[in-house]
Amino acid sequence: MTEDPEGDSRGRIRKHVGWWIGVIAGLCGIAGLIFSITTKDEFTLKEWRQQADAVCDDLSGSLLDKWATAAGAVGTLEEGGYQSADYQSAADAWLAAEQSVRKLTSEIGKIEMPNSHKENISRLLDDLTATGNADGMLAVDLGTEVLTEGSEAAKDRHDEPAAKAQQDFKELDVSHCFGFPPSD
Repeated sequence: MTEDPEGDSRGRIRKHVGWWIGVIAGLCGIAGLIFSITTKDEFTLKEWRQQADAVCDDLSGSLLDKWATAAGAVGTLEEGGYQSADYQSAADAWLAAEQSVRKLTSEIGKIEMPNSHKENISRLLDDLTATGNADGMLAVDLGTEVLTEGSEAAKDRHDEPAAKAQQDFKELDVSHCFGFPPSD
């Protein structure tokens, strides 16, 4: 029997072609994976805003009530001649407001940030944290009865970071949070 030299070379060619097709298919798969990772849909500001608005919807009533109670407690303190019981009521009210601000900050902080607005959202979170800190410091000062006539100056500590947070919400167009946190 004689061997067919052409048949041998055809078999080798088929093996090589099959091998090259496998290599090319593998490279195409890797390229496709890299392409899909790099062109992944980015989380958009619109999606972030919708989630932030939902957070504000969930927390708005409680938070605004706590701020109104806290502001009213300071008014009662001033009108009542700075009595110890009024100090404690005001301190408790501002402590509750601080906890609500921290809850709002935490919930907004859990939302994925769009790359295009990370700086603005980080500033919002910083300003909300500063508002919570100011409310907490005011609660401590009221609880230790440090504040006397002129407690309005202490309440101003809340107003500055609160005004910054309001501006941040406006810049990000989070409409359900306009007025959060209130400032005078």
